[in-house]
Amino acid sequence: MEECSVLIETTKSAEDKTSRWFDLPIDYELFRDLLGVEADSGDYQITDMKLPFAGDIVRTTSVRRLNKLYFAYTDLSPEVQQAYKELIPYCGGVEDLLQESEEFLFYPECHNIMDVARYRLEHNIEFSALSEKGKKYFNLEAYAHELEEKGRYAVCNNGMFKL
Repeated sequence: MEECSVLIETTKSAEDKTSRWFDLPIDYELFRDLLGVEADSGDYQITDMKLPFAGDIVRTTSVRRLNKLYFAYTDLSPEVQQAYKELIPYCGGVEDLLQESEEFLFYPECHNIMDVARYRLEHNIEFSALSEKGKKYFNLEAYAHELEEKGRYAVCNNGMFKL
């Protein structure tokens, strides 16, 4: 899993400012002890981050929200986490992706719709009754065309997802 950490700085006067890096999830007591402010206060801001879901974060995002987004991200399947940056444009944010990804079908090492058709022919139970000879003469192009017309797919580095 990618590194998940944020640099948080207090918004006190210039001479009293403190900043620290925190790994997610952030413990509220540790946060208070290191920065001297409560996690539920508005007395801090995020000044830097190393997060795969950085697009969901602004300077004023609360620690509570950071933790919530982190847990949503860690609840994603490993395949979706690996393809996160490629899938996020289809969903909008980490929480939406978590909800929608439950319906995704993942086709590993498939990089086009023909690969998906081939994968389904070899791995789906609906084709298990076909003999090897039947699979050899199966109209893969027509099947791939039907899959493409009836579904929405995302091509990622680790494979394809039916969205």
